[in-house]
Amino acid sequence: MVVLAVVIALIFGNPPQSITTPAMPPPQTVATTPMVAMSAKCSGDVLGYIAPTLIKTVWDAARQASLSTVSIQSMGSVEGLRRMQQGAVPDIYGSVDVELLPDVEKLKPRQIFILGGFSLGVVCRKPLNSPGDLATRRLVLADPNKAPIGYRALAAAWMLKKDGVVDVMTLFEKTGVKYVETPRGVNITIPTTLTPTDKVEIAANLDASWGILESGAADCTFAYFPFTMGKLGRVEKIGETDFWTIYKGAEEGREYYAYFFKGLYSFAQDPPYEIYVLFMQGDKATKVLRVGRFAAFVASFSEKGDCVVDVLKKMDLAAYGFIH
Repeated sequence: MVVLAVVIALIFGNPPQSITTPAMPPPQTVATTPMVAMSAKCSGDVLGYIAPTLIKTVWDAARQASLSTVSIQSMGSVEGLRRMQQGAVPDIYGSVDVELLPDVEKLKPRQIFILGGFSLGVVCRKPLNSPGDLATRRLVLADPNKAPIGYRALAAAWMLKKDGVVDVMTLFEKTGVKYVETPRGVNITIPTTLTPTDKVEIAANLDASWGILESGAADCTFAYFPFTMGKLGRVEKIGETDFWTIYKGAEEGREYYAYFFKGLYSFAQDPPYEIYVLFMQGDKATKVLRVGRFAAFVASFSEKGDCVVDVLKKMDLAAYGFIH
């Protein structure tokens, strides 16, 4: 078994107490106020495979680079990587999980840019009285075969149960996921297809998870801080405990409550355990990843991709929820 491990030396802090960004707009064709003067190569359409958490950031950068954004596609990082490995390489790729970086580097990108870190949390339609309430809510799990937030949520669930905080791990096991504890951590086995239950809905990616939450078909979904900011536009800090920071926001008149973990559950630092995710095809593991700290990155594969990355390097990424 080959274990892929990536160590990126980043220093992370806590998520901002409150922050405002413009509401997430639909894709636009060209920028109206470019950040910098661009050459002729920065024109026309740019194809992107971008994780939902990064979509607003990359949209804004592309528009400021005077590029069309209509072909920037929001998709899970794992799904995007598989498309590239099959030969469908975009101008730019964006991932929220640095564990995938070695596979991306094999595709020989023109440049790679680390956007920064961020925190994991849960967003709910109604307030939680305590972390234990999560076990009583209907949850959305993004398919870990397509979206890294899926296997992040599974890893967090194991840590939460191990520390006696709340048991949502048992709910996830009923979808077909298996946890096998090791002397220094856990191996999480993920089947090709997960089965939804009365307590856990399965979504293709984080965008789809949010859609299920919006529809009222689920009570809570795991989410990243920049993604939540992009959806809600403004989040207001309304409380804090030793366990998480609580925010409130609204979208289309509906209130949402966001709970972003502190400490090891946030993945702002490497967890103190060896957590491995095994992606299965039948009884064979086709890929193994070690789950570490969060770090988002973009990779450029063309001149147009370079245009987007060059703008990203000049942007205030803290305004989008990224931390260094």
